[in-house]
Amino acid sequence: MLIINKLEFSQNFRSILQQAGQIPPLPETARELLKLRNDPEANLEQLTGIIEKDPALAAFIMKYARMSIFGYGSRINSVHLAVSLVLGFNTALNLALGITSSGCLKLPNHGALGRIRIWNQALECAALCRELCHVMTEKHLANCDLLYLSGLFHNFGYFLFGHLYPKEFSYLNDLVTRYPEQDARALQLQVFGITHDTIGMYLIKAWDLPEEIAVAVAEQNFPDYSGKHAPYVKLLAIANRMLHDDTQIDGCPYIDTLSLMDCLGIDPHTAKSVQEKVRGCRNEFHMLAQDLAA
Repeated sequence: MLIINKLEFSQNFRSILQQAGQIPPLPETARELLKLRNDPEANLEQLTGIIEKDPALAAFIMKYARMSIFGYGSRINSVHLAVSLVLGFNTALNLALGITSSGCLKLPNHGALGRIRIWNQALECAALCRELCHVMTEKHLANCDLLYLSGLFHNFGYFLFGHLYPKEFSYLNDLVTRYPEQDARALQLQVFGITHDTIGMYLIKAWDLPEEIAVAVAEQNFPDYSGKHAPYVKLLAIANRMLHDDTQIDGCPYIDTLSLMDCLGIDPHTAKSVQEKVRGCRNEFHMLAQDLAA
């Protein structure tokens, strides 16, 4: 059994997270995509050009665009069609950014916190965040593209944990796999004194991604958060709760999901329809997650 000094481990981990250069930099393709994302003059041809340089990424983008949720199926036979006809520039770019970003971080494929499970959760959460954003009446509160990225990156802290501390992460993965009824975040605090949401926040900041994503990732377990970018935190919390059938998975049992929806102008019946729409694609999300772990 691995013996861990919780206080010492937590302090060492936080020290690494706060040091410039200790977190792996974004891979080159991800940097190109981020630069494109910040360019108001960016166009479709530039994006497809970057994606097509990576055959595995290009294949994934096309497979994602063929999902039943979009309704185009095998008619999507090129990256250009996947982006222009189905996903749109921003979703395609954000999806590609998330995929290429994780490429520099090592993680075991299997287990409750393995790469397959983490990607499965990320893809589902991002899709539900996007769909919920589309049905919000208070659209001025948040940007749908940033909400999609928040969902995609919400558990990337696990990637960095596994990359920097493979032995300790393997132990955590085994614990969460063996005790599925236990709250994974509570186990992290109990054993290591640090959690994936905190780790994820440092990762997002080190990669210079938008502040909205860093806040959403850091505060996702506290939907009572009322600071800057609070709508992103609340919508991410709603998505996570709905993906877990509204079971209490965050730190605010006294705030019900309906109250959070009301803050953002989301009709509960419409949200239920959106939930079923995303849930109907679970097998496809799982296959996509397996592709990302190959």
